[in-house]
Amino acid sequence: MEKQVLTNIKMQIEGMYLAERKVAEYILAKPQNAIRLNVTELAEASGVSDATVIRMCKRLGYTGFYQMKICLAEELGRNQMTGYQDSATNPKSGKEVIQCLTRDLLRIADLLDEEKLERCVDLICSSRRIFISAVGNTIPVAMDFAFRLCRLGINATCETIVEYSLASMVRGDEKDLLIAVSHSGSSKHVVQAVEVANQKSMQTVAVTGSSSSPVARRVQFSLLTTVENPLFGEYGAASHIYEQAVLDTILYFVSVRAKAEPDRESIEAILAEYKI
Repeated sequence: MEKQVLTNIKMQIEGMYLAERKVAEYILAKPQNAIRLNVTELAEASGVSDATVIRMCKRLGYTGFYQMKICLAEELGRNQMTGYQDSATNPKSGKEVIQCLTRDLLRIADLLDEEKLERCVDLICSSRRIFISAVGNTIPVAMDFAFRLCRLGINATCETIVEYSLASMVRGDEKDLLIAVSHSGSSKHVVQAVEVANQKSMQTVAVTGSSSSPVARRVQFSLLTTVENPLFGEYGAASHIYEQAVLDTILYFVSVRAKAEPDRESIEAILAEYKI
């Protein structure tokens, strides 16, 4: 029980004082945010004092905030690979896993805003440079997206090192575009990239799972990858599949327009030298 922070909070929240409950409710609502905050930041986010945060942690049986935070991080890490919360509904075969993912993708298709999709394609095709920001397991998807844009003759970059990513945007302006890719929409470094882009008057788009996330609130518009009950949990290891689907949709329409561009053939001719 000591390491099951969220379960522990749910069991004890009714017996907490009002101020302590504010902290508990924040952690339950935004666990990924909570593990990124220090005591003071969590207190400010919850609207309480530092002492209240510590008291709440001790009420749960932890020695203090740091132990609770470590246990919460461990719990979220385990939950990424344990399927649905109710084990009775977990897939029992490979076919069922694919069916679950297909169900999620169909929901994303139903929610896809066609006007925003078209606007995103317009920005990609008209911008001077495309900066793509991502962290964690979303980085490979973002890098693949940048590479395939380059194959279409579009100037796109995705840096894997945060400092490089932010530094590359120093000379950005209204002619450039930032595409922020974050399933949770609360990744600190992606939020920072969006803030830098806004300071530079760049165009901004997000591919994210929540319209109310910090990233979504800071960009001009978002293409959502919202799933009600994702197979690997809200922040799970398979979430990149959802982003991949939306990015592939963007790429399809960008490629349709790019077919008329003469530079594309020269790029493919160069790349052909590396094929057997």
